[in-house]
Amino acid sequence: MAFEILNPHGKANIILISEHASNHIPTDYKKLGLDDQLLETHIAWDIGIGSITRNLSVMLDAPAVLACFSRLLIDANRGLDQAGLIPISSDGYSIPGNQNISADELKRRIEKFYNPFHEATDKLIKSNITNTEAPIILNMHSFTPAMNNNRRKWHAGVLWNKDDRIAKVLNRNLTRKGFIIGDNQPYSGRHLNHTVNTHGHTHGYPHLNIEIRQDEISNAQDINKWSDLLFEEINTIRNLPEMSYIKHY
Repeated sequence: MAFEILNPHGKANIILISEHASNHIPTDYKKLGLDDQLLETHIAWDIGIGSITRNLSVMLDAPAVLACFSRLLIDANRGLDQAGLIPISSDGYSIPGNQNISADELKRRIEKFYNPFHEATDKLIKSNITNTEAPIILNMHSFTPAMNNNRRKWHAGVLWNKDDRIAKVLNRNLTRKGFIIGDNQPYSGRHLNHTVNTHGHTHGYPHLNIEIRQDEISNAQDINKWSDLLFEEINTIRNLPEMSYIKHY
């Protein structure tokens, strides 16, 4: 199965999406030539974010969709024509099983993993649209504390493209609580935001890509802390008047 749906009939008009929740690689791919230790690192998945997404789905009573495959197989947060769709290297590590793959293998991964995930996400969103308010789309990610030997100072980041309705509120509130929040950092939502651009931006729904630094959510206690933080903030955001309408660009 390429995806897992949680709480599909949840009452909250919020959809949680986590396309990097798993480091699973099916056995026929022979771990893409990587050892188990490397597959536990950030290159294979977004450490900790699957647990937070699961917590928030329960706490908010919100539907959620999680990918059940590693982004090393194919990255569901990339467009089909975007670099890094199937990474040949990550953070200095070569991915042997992704070198010089054939057109048939590319098609196979798209049809087996990528398309089912995005089709399930689209279906989940459509099944939860109401006539009275726009759904809020929250894309859940985590990022490594250091990349290419560069230390990242942000505790979390808010990634957005043209719609800053959620970003500006969450940034302000978490900053007031003493966190260092990256505005389109450590990545820019104008470049690496395929999932929310596809399922949020194009429809005009309020949306955000939330990134949490992985050493902030490296154990159960910290995962619960950030789950509680985000539960409180999302509950505030969901009741703001500007979240109820579809935005036309």
